[in-house]
Amino acid sequence: MADDPHSHKSDEHSSDGVAGAVVGYLLAGILVWGGLGWLAERFLGLPAGIGVAVGMMLGAAGAIYLIMKRLSA
Repeated sequence: MADDPHSHKSDEHSSDGVAGAVVGYLLAGILVWGGLGWLAERFLGLPAGIGVAVGMMLGAAGAIYLIMKRLSA
């Protein structure tokens, strides 16, 4: 069975798995860090929306970094 078309190397990424990971990392990063930014607004007295916006940007940047690291890009 050396010619099995369904066999693949263990280091290959399936497109479904990669797409799910990308969406998951982005959503989790944006939601978690946006929530932390909202908490920072409440406790530090920042103007409304500043903490959430900064947190969401940091979360998206961190997620993109992790995605690139995972995919070895």
